[in-house]
Amino acid sequence: MRNASEVRIHPIIVAAFCLCLASFPFEFPDRTFRYEIPTLTTSLFLFTTLFQPRACYFNYIPGSIWWLGVYLYCDAVSLALNGWFAFAEMAQEVLLFIQAIIFFWACINLLRHDRIARAALWSFVIACTVRAALPFIGVGRTGETVWTGGERITAFGQNANWSAKLLAMGVILLVGLMYVHPRAPKKLRWLGIAAIAGMGVAIVDTGSRGGLLALAIALLAFAFGPGSGRSAWTIVRNAFIGVASIAFLVGASMRSELMRNRFEATAETGTMAGREVLWPTLWGMFLEKPWTGWGTVNNQFELADRISEQEHLKRDSHNLVLEVLTTTGIVGAVPFFIAMALIVRAGWRARLGLHGVTPIALLVLHGVGAMSGNPITVKLFWLTLAYAVAAAVPIVRESRAPATTPLRSSPPLPMVRA
Repeated sequence: MRNASEVRIHPIIVAAFCLCLASFPFEFPDRTFRYEIPTLTTSLFLFTTLFQPRACYFNYIPGSIWWLGVYLYCDAVSLALNGWFAFAEMAQEVLLFIQAIIFFWACINLLRHDRIARAALWSFVIACTVRAALPFIGVGRTGETVWTGGERITAFGQNANWSAKLLAMGVILLVGLMYVHPRAPKKLRWLGIAAIAGMGVAIVDTGSRGGLLALAIALLAFAFGPGSGRSAWTIVRNAFIGVASIAFLVGASMRSELMRNRFEATAETGTMAGREVLWPTLWGMFLEKPWTGWGTVNNQFELADRISEQEHLKRDSHNLVLEVLTTTGIVGAVPFFIAMALIVRAGWRARLGLHGVTPIALLVLHGVGAMSGNPITVKLFWLTLAYAVAAAVPIVRESRAPATTPLRSSPPLPMVRA
């Protein structure tokens, strides 16, 4: 494996990568054209990587890629055994998963470069900040009145739960880039606090209980995360930021009639937007076919049929674990979760690197979110996994020395074949 310092990524690839990440907050479900903007920008980014495949793919091949390949093979076996109800939808889902894996692989190799990582992640954070501000000024504002009272606010017709998780990722990355990374723009830290507060209010306005809970738990990583190699003041400051952010979210939630009523409804009646019906049904499906599952998309048609879904022919699982178990059974779940375990281990070992506990916080955010959603083909989910792996291998950063001095590499971190 070549050292990352020996590879120079072409600026066009870097620009396409930044554009790709910046487009993620701007999905248009109610669009008049066929394809999503993030899908188009991701395709453009992956196309540019073909002009420098060694640097974007073969410079570092994570061990988790092989396990994900085994999972994909198990999915194919499951489909061969079960057949399919809708070939077009099944093929689309499989292709989206393959694209997500390729995206994950390319992101790992690019995010190993500290300069590229900071540029790409900042592009996403800035886009999230703009996206959070748009409903406040009336641009693209979408409201949905709910039976508990109040209105769930999003933009461009986006799903409220998705919007909350997306903005929550923006909050975590902003905290990490502004207060954890050693090359943070210190003069702009107060502006960062304002941006965090703005995105926090936008998350509360979505009325997403799962998104808010996932963000609060993820922020605990900053409050109680390891701080080896950092000053006592830095540890105390980051802990204060984490606790203060959680306190702000709790206070804003209690002042919001919408969020307060939704939490009270869950506590009093146990309602979880239909998940209390979906999950037992999915578990029953798994017990019927525990080894090879029902196959991709087949499980969604079967689930909708069992719960007598009136509006749609298929229904998403809203849970990553149950999705994998009902899609490929135990045979496919084993390699998939081995890959996830390797990635989590990488994120844990990366805590002593340049990005600190930020990868861990993001893993927690998406881990909690995956318990009430199904992100198996979501690019942001795979970006988070790639970030955790990339932060655990040697990273290149720019030297603070004059430009005439060669760049210095950061101290190597423990190698993790994640």
